[in-house]
Amino acid sequence: MKRFLVQIVILAFLIGCLPVSVKADTDDSYTDTQCAECHEKMPDDHAESVHKGIECLECHTQAAEEDHEELPYVDCRQCHAPHDEKSIHDAHTRVACNACHIKGGVPVAEPESDRIVWNGAFRPGATIGIHQALRLQGEELCTKCHFQGNSLGAASMILPAKSILCMPCHVATFSVSDTTTLVSVFIFLIGIIGLGAVWFSATLGFRITSSEFRDLFSDKFAHLVNTLIFDVFLLQRLFRLSPTRWIIHALIFFPFLFRFTFGLTALLFSIYLPDWPLTVAMLDKNHAVRACFFDLTGIMILTGVALAIGRERKAQIEASSLPEPGCAMPVLLGLIVLAGFILEGMRIALTGWPAGSEWAFCGYGVSLMFKGMTGLTDTYGYVWYLHAILVGAFMALIPFTRMSHIITAPISLIVNARAETHTNIK
Repeated sequence: MKRFLVQIVILAFLIGCLPVSVKADTDDSYTDTQCAECHEKMPDDHAESVHKGIECLECHTQAAEEDHEELPYVDCRQCHAPHDEKSIHDAHTRVACNACHIKGGVPVAEPESDRIVWNGAFRPGATIGIHQALRLQGEELCTKCHFQGNSLGAASMILPAKSILCMPCHVATFSVSDTTTLVSVFIFLIGIIGLGAVWFSATLGFRITSSEFRDLFSDKFAHLVNTLIFDVFLLQRLFRLSPTRWIIHALIFFPFLFRFTFGLTALLFSIYLPDWPLTVAMLDKNHAVRACFFDLTGIMILTGVALAIGRERKAQIEASSLPEPGCAMPVLLGLIVLAGFILEGMRIALTGWPAGSEWAFCGYGVSLMFKGMTGLTDTYGYVWYLHAILVGAFMALIPFTRMSHIITAPISLIVNARAETHTNIK
């Protein structure tokens, strides 16, 4: 009886395995035959593409289940993650994959969706088929949209990726590749080395003994954290010295802090959760929340700059207070923000005032000045570089001006807090 049962189990196992393999072979053959009945040229075209080892239904998932005469284009994100800021130099949330990755295809603006898509046509002389989704790189990929006289709202100049200089304000990357960033970071580092030489030439109390290291999680550590939160980030000590100065600093400092946090979060989401709806919203410049947030923080910075420039200098500054930054750097900062608003207005005008752009109330207002103006695709690149050069100049000059207090003041507060805890314990 046992032998009979064992034979039944083995036979059932073999029968169960047989239909799976047969069915798989049948499905593969059936799929190819079915597709080729109507799409006679597709097999040859597909055999020359980078996707030649992939079956039709792996991409065209709906084709086997319903009438697909007017199916939407294949969503490449089924297998491929969207490009990040470093790869495509900006968040191309409005651009469909096939608008760029079909060699010879003509990208067009789709009015009903505000998206840039492939229109199914090819440039004169191009014979590449729809399945030729080649890995185009460099300017060969960018020039499909970025050329003089384009009607897509794209700058004719191919601009570099937003670098580490842009991170305090924008969704940018940890890159140092363009000339502006390289020069400004180099000068900035020279200034920082000079500041460090001066600081470390004095007795600053930076030496940490083994016993002090063990006290990191004691009350001394809690005091340092308290100093970091209330004095460094919330500017509590400055408020005690002068509420007026606190307001001016807060109008400039907090918007940059908020923007940096937003940009860094969006960058991380774009890398690890690219298809998450929140990620898409944070990268979309026309999303209501993002558009309003960036314009509101920009207005706050301009207000703080105006107050800093217009504020009368005091006859004497207390020794314990933070140094006045002077007027030159606030003026430079104001020019940076103004250039940013002009760029935003140009972008909105170039892209035809897309839905949601009205939430960027300042940029939208500026965009109305460019209505009917020609040559914006060429001018945009020059204004972009002006904005970048102003940012680079501001960054490079920080260690050499009184604006260096944005680096030295937090260090001083932390060092003093450590000294206070050390004295109290003694």
